[in-house]
Parts: sequence; structure tokens; C-alpha cells
Amino acid sequence: MTGRQKKRCKQLFIYYYRPEGTGVCIAIVFLLVTINEQLLLDITKDKLVEYNAALLSICMVILLGFIDDVIDLRWLHKLIVPTVASFPLLVAYNGVTHVLVPSLISGIIGSKTIDLGILYYIYMGMLAIFCTNAINIYAGINGIEVGQSFIVGCFICTHNVIVSRNFNLVV
Repeated sequence: MTGRQKKRCKQLFIYYYRPEGTGVCIAIVFLLVTINEQLLLDITKDKLVEYNAALLSICMVILLGFIDDVIDLRWLHKLIVPTVASFPLLVAYNGVTHVLVPSLISGIIGSKTIDLGILYYIYMGMLAIFCTNAINIYAGINGIEVGQSFIVGCFICTHNVIVSRNFNLVV
């Protein structure tokens, strides 16, 4: 699959083709593995709803990436599609909506946590838009996009290890 690129040379526009949309192959493998895990793992119905909502959100973001590779989307569309893609995940979320406050501010407030309520959902929706666009900004510079994704993945794995070892300390 190739995409058409326009390069300006003085007053002429030169069109050349470059490979596009190869990330779909990796995404298909990822989706097949996660669906296979869904069939093999014993998941309760409550967790299954969250799991399927996450898969739907991932599929929509993959579709955004594919369409962006094939058709040159404007920035307005790159803001709207992640917003719509985050809706299934936000609707299925039944967890806590409070955040931990730093110790310097907790003395002033008098509590270690603040319940954000609906503001937590707005924050998570904005975070979804930020995450998709933060990686997409580096798409024109070869290698940086993959490096950034690798670093983010390493930090997520480190966070999961820390949380799983200190599970009883979570409020």
C-alpha cells in the first residue's frame, strides 16, 4: 500500500509514492492476540464490558491511523475522531473518580484525595486526544515515533509492576 506525497520543487509539484498503512498489519496481529486472550481467560461480565470497550476504542484509533496514512486528514478530524473513540471506554468505566493530592497541598485541603466526579471523565477524554496526537506529531520524522512509543510502553510496564507490588497501598 502506498500513499501519494506532494513535493514542491521551485514552481513544480512532483508526486512520488511512499509506503503507507503498514501499521495496520501490526494492529491486526495485536487485535487477534487480544481477542484470543479474551476467549482463553476467565473474565467476569463486568470486566468483559470494560475489555470490549477498550478493544472498540483501540479499533477506532487504529482506523484513525489507517485513514490518516491513506488520506491526509486535517487537524480538526484528528481531534474529533479520538474524542469519539474514547467514548466507549469512558462510558464503560466504573472505577473511582478521585485523585491523590500531593502532600504539600493535602495539608491545606485537609484530605489526601479529591473526588473530581464528571471532571475526571473530561480529563480522561482530553488525555486520549493528547496521547494519540502526541505520537502522531512525530510521524514525519522516521524513528522518533517508534522510540517515543517504546519509552511510553516502558513507563507503563514499570508503573504496572510498581502498582502490582504495592497493591495494598492503593487508596
